Amino acid sequence: MISPKLRATLILLSFFASESVWACQVPVFRYALERWQPGLYQVSTAEDMKADPPANLELKKAADSSQMELFYPSTLRQATDKPIWSAPMSEANMRLLVDSPIRQELRKRLLAGQSAVWLLIESGDAAKDDAAAKVIEEGLQSAKQKLKLPDGVLTQEAAKDPKKRHENVDVLRSSLPLKIEFSTLRLSRQKAEEVALIAMLMHIEPDLGDFVLEPMVFPIFGRGRALEPIIGKGIHADNILEACTYLCSACSCEIKEQNPGIDLLMAADWSPVGTDEEMPVTVKIAPKLNATNWTSGYWIGLSTALLGAALWLIRGCIRS
Repeated sequence: MISPKLRATLILLSFFASESVWACQVPVFRYALERWQPGLYQVSTAEDMKADPPANLELKKAADSSQMELFYPSTLRQATDKPIWSAPMSEANMRLLVDSPIRQELRKRLLAGQSAVWLLIESGDAAKDDAAAKVIEEGLQSAKQKLKLPDGVLTQEAAKDPKKRHENVDVLRSSLPLKIEFSTLRLSRQKAEEVALIAMLMHIEPDLGDFVLEPMVFPIFGRGRALEPIIGKGIHADNILEACTYLCSACSCEIKEQNPGIDLLMAADWSPVGTDEEMPVTVKIAPKLNATNWTSGYWIGLSTALLGAALWLIRGCIRS
């Protein structure tokens, strides 16, 4: 089931979404796609690297030329001085680090405007995995029927109408159709080309390794942002609906770091869905990288206190 701590976080964010004084009207999944730049992963390596399309990655020069090590973005609470993945230095491992077939498919679907892609990491038990996949598919269909998009969201063309009063934050930044649409992907833990992606997901919480014999599903949205997983017997319609409700609600907190989830390392050109000058640009992998420093805009009294509490609560993960 969804842990009490994560549930409390989603309830708080849903409360803000219901109060127009706090929220922009763009749903979370679309706001994240158009306005949240992915955090920069760090790679410790002695070699130069390049990626095309660009990836949210920066290099840390290392003296040891035989190994490469991957670290979470420094802004994440999960970030430590211990790598989440390491491998011998090679061109093949460089490619595995930056991109993979699953991430390519995620990029394709998210840039097509899907609300979220639900990535099921299989347990290896076919009966468990097939049952979980069936529940997820049915749960997503049910959620799509029950949910509706927030009122007050404007296309760029509609925002030009002087008769329509609006805040700039309620205007979409791209021409993608705004719709509720979910899809699923399945991933075997044995896929060698996905080892780096699995490492990113499995370090969201320190004890996820205790649940490798259970299927776990990660909702992925925005520019490759993953929510904490639903695991094992916790994969059921109510928990799926709860996560979908958060994703499709008005974006109650526009500051990315005060929302649940982590960014994944992905090679992607997100420019078709908008950029934000206040955010660091996604960079190409190169010997010398400089991420633009930035500070978040505004936040005031009550929302700071409640969302601070939410960040403390979210330290729990979804459990069976």
